[in-house]
Amino acid sequence: MTRNTLITPFGGPAKVIDRIEAWSLLALGLAAGAVAPHPVTTALWTAAARAFVRAGDVSMVERLTSGTKFGPRIKAGLRGRTSSHLRFA
Repeated sequence: MTRNTLITPFGGPAKVIDRIEAWSLLALGLAAGAVAPHPVTTALWTAAARAFVRAGDVSMVERLTSGTKFGPRIKAGLRGRTSSHLRFA
């Protein structure tokens, strides 16, 4: 079986693997947030947002990018604009 070929009751392809990956990355980011610095958490949540995009769940991507603390960082990660060093300005 190839990736994303499961059929939903509605007849369309279900992106089950991407959805499971997205929720797993989101949960992992939440758990990592307790012990790891925010760049690690942001990277995991950005990867989750990419998986939600692949799954076609635009509303979940909007939720992830609308947060006041991590939302702009996730948006930047989705656009590929991430800083490789810290700035204090």
